[in-house]
Amino acid sequence: MNSLAYLTTDVATALRFDYWHDVVCRHCIPAASRAMTPGPFEGRLDVCDVGAVSVNRMSAPLHYWSRDAHHLRRHPLDDLWLAFVQEGEGAFEQGGRQGRLRSGDMLLYDAGRPFECTMDARSVYLARMPRRLLLRRFAKAEDFTARAIAADRPGATPLHAMLRETANPAFAYPRAAAAERFGGALIDLLAVTLELQQDAIDNAGAELGLHARMKAYIERNLDDPALSLEGLAQAHRVSAHTVTRAFARQGETAMGAVWQARLVASRDALAGGRARSVTDVAFQHGFSDLSHFSRVFRKTYGCAPHTLLKAR
Repeated sequence: MNSLAYLTTDVATALRFDYWHDVVCRHCIPAASRAMTPGPFEGRLDVCDVGAVSVNRMSAPLHYWSRDAHHLRRHPLDDLWLAFVQEGEGAFEQGGRQGRLRSGDMLLYDAGRPFECTMDARSVYLARMPRRLLLRRFAKAEDFTARAIAADRPGATPLHAMLRETANPAFAYPRAAAAERFGGALIDLLAVTLELQQDAIDNAGAELGLHARMKAYIERNLDDPALSLEGLAQAHRVSAHTVTRAFARQGETAMGAVWQARLVASRDALAGGRARSVTDVAFQHGFSDLSHFSRVFRKTYGCAPHTLLKAR
């Protein structure tokens, strides 16, 4: 395993940022850069090659990077990179997507496409992942570029730990075979982490579709006083927990959605002249207790339901 360290304090103050630019372009991705803070630029880059993976640990004040078509032509690269912001913050834009990064976040980006980023890198790991090796493990990895992966997402914690381990002094000189396996394990773990994010996206999409179907079902069955959480679950062949979770993701409860739909339909019927009496409209929309219906209606709309009948 090769390990190198570069400090801008090793060169004259006036040359520090130029030195930083050259070092980062040599070991990471050639791009344009500029400092965004006044005063002497104090940065450090530790470079660690672990098998097929290169892990660079960066510490530097706020600065800006941009890789455009000019850099792609002069310095074509084909790797994917993973940024792990152990401490700091930043913003990244690539392919029309923007990712905001805070301490604990990770983000995948593509050296083979233009990007822009600003980074306050108090402690940031940048890991080069060979594209072919990552795609062999997870074919959809490129779909996750410029998407922040928060610290609480599945797979994030062990991936953080492995990246940090490369900075452990006791890890400085592993045998070549061990370093190769460690690098392969990093790629494996990143692939698993990305696949878990895909599962979460797929599940969220499925839940959104389920939520829409259940809302439509509620509208069709407002007159059923027995409409319940369990009834929704049985009608859609899912568990009550799945129903609860699908509504919770939309900031609702299942029975709250039922009550709201019934109240809205009742109000529309009263105001639109489609009801002969409050009793009729209550029972037609699934309310079995007239006094309870009147109390809830008044609390929601600020008036008694019979006033809408009189208004006509």
